[in-house]
Amino acid sequence: MNKTLKKGFLFIIFVLIKLTCNATEIILTDLQIRAICPSSGIDHKIAALIAAILGCKFEYSTGTSDDQVYSDPNAKADQLVEAVNSDEPILWFIRGGYGIDAILGVLCKKSLPNASKKIIIGYSDGTAFLIYMSQKYGCTAINGPFLKDLALRDKSPESSRLLLNFLRKKSSTLAIRDLVPLNQAARNSTRLCGKTTGGNLTCIISTIGTPWQIQTAGKILFLEDVNVEGYRFHRLLVHMLNAGLIKDVVAIIFGDCGKKVDPVIIHFATGNNIPVFKSCLFGHGKNNNPWGYGFNGVISKQKGRYEIRMCNPNC
Repeated sequence: MNKTLKKGFLFIIFVLIKLTCNATEIILTDLQIRAICPSSGIDHKIAALIAAILGCKFEYSTGTSDDQVYSDPNAKADQLVEAVNSDEPILWFIRGGYGIDAILGVLCKKSLPNASKKIIIGYSDGTAFLIYMSQKYGCTAINGPFLKDLALRDKSPESSRLLLNFLRKKSSTLAIRDLVPLNQAARNSTRLCGKTTGGNLTCIISTIGTPWQIQTAGKILFLEDVNVEGYRFHRLLVHMLNAGLIKDVVAIIFGDCGKKVDPVIIHFATGNNIPVFKSCLFGHGKNNNPWGYGFNGVISKQKGRYEIRMCNPNC
């Protein structure tokens, strides 16, 4: 073999080793996980990547968010019920999109004897399910990256690391440490305590008037959204105000909502006497650090910076 071919061969071997190392960097085989797909579907390539990090095959649906309009909610609800009643302690959303709202109407009529024992992870379209399961059954519900996010490395390594540390019980608490006070009520606060809830604002609005309507009184409310025009985002906030879901909250923390709505958030914050904070560490952006539903949250000022630490009451 001449020197040129040898160098080329060694380069190919190096690339293959590098790709293999990268592909196996996130491994979840030590965790008992049931992948759930009650919202939009995925393609076979993404499914293969997820199967690689899970170490097993799994059931999933295909199709876009629009396709879910015509899917059978009873069939998908039965799959979700089977997952909730399974032996796997962790239920992890494959992705978001659309579809969970139609299923919840069926799901809330079902018997879920294992629900309180579950850890459920997701965000976006999973918001309503996380709210319902945490409020009704007191399970450990986590707003955090999808399995698709981990497989495609769509979120920051830190977001994945924090979530996996929690699941592997290396840490019993979750924290968001970049809170910026947006109004005087927030700046005057030294310590704020309350259970945590929230999620995607558009999806939260869809819970109003349902058996799984979000309960906000006495809570620290996390809010985020994506691809929403300023006036639409304002409409959603006004709807929450009009529905009485803002007046009794302890504090509001806005995550990544897109730059278009930043002026709306500032206007909302300055017009209210509720402490309002902003974070860049959760939402649909590159950072989606985990936070919990129904956790005991404490917002405090540490070394000149605001943070929220959250303790899981089930631990």
